[in-house]
Amino acid sequence: MKKTLVVCLLLLLLNVLSGAAIRLGLSGGYAKHLESNFGGGPAAGFSLGFDLTSMFAVEARGLWFASDVAGSTTSLSKGQMTVMPVELALVARFGAGKKLIPYVALGGGYGLNSFKVDSTVVSAWSKMGMTLAESLKGGPTILVGAGFDYILKPGPKPGQGLFLNLEARYLMGKADGSWSLTDTASKEKATGTLGGLKLDSVMFTLGLKYGF
Repeated sequence: MKKTLVVCLLLLLLNVLSGAAIRLGLSGGYAKHLESNFGGGPAAGFSLGFDLTSMFAVEARGLWFASDVAGSTTSLSKGQMTVMPVELALVARFGAGKKLIPYVALGGGYGLNSFKVDSTVVSAWSKMGMTLAESLKGGPTILVGAGFDYILKPGPKPGQGLFLNLEARYLMGKADGSWSLTDTASKEKATGTLGGLKLDSVMFTLGLKYGF
């Protein structure tokens, strides 16, 4: 996280000195996990992009999406999972200077993940005198995406103005989880780990970008 922030600040400084465009973006859409035990849900994100050339740019991205977990004896129990990857991506644009600008993106980062066990599951264990707790750790992520920017209102320089953005992306990720069962009376605790949970997902977003 600290290295990503330093890189972004250096790129921002270079852009300010060179006069190249900087773009801020907000988006919303839908994300779906590919693992059968995990569902889909609403997604939202932001981006901060720096032009390197008329064709290439670097974007710092933050995403968020939540999904229901059906529950499994070999994975997480029934509940809700939240995934928040923070990533740095290289974007290659085609058709610079035109109104419709297709692009592809490739990058990586780190997922800030969390999980909450469904209250019905917690209650069921509580009736048996046990307290259940589960958690999901963060983990590295890789993204591959493609989309286009459509110029709604051009600015005075290339890369500036208001853009409509549509993107589809594939996000690869893995994370470890853990669980514990505590006997309410004796306070004895049993613990375990859930290693290498696949968090691969597909996401479709629609948003706006503003370049200045």
